[in-house]
Amino acid sequence: MEKTSISNIETGITKNCDIIYKNDKKLELVVEGTTIKIILKKNNPLDQYYKGKISNMDFQSSGD
Repeated sequence: MEKTSISNIETGITKNCDIIYKNDKKLELVVEGTTIKIILKKNNPLDQYYKGKISNMDFQSSGD
């Protein structure tokens, strides 16, 4: 399975994730060692990061 990392924008904490689905606008991840699924999106396909919010925390990932 393809892997990437996700970081909390406010705290800077980074976690490794497994990529479930990825295209130019949407990235679906599962945080390693958990069952937490996170969906991140790009507003513009040319943006560098996918961004999303879960439990009032903002996350970002390059998808690489």
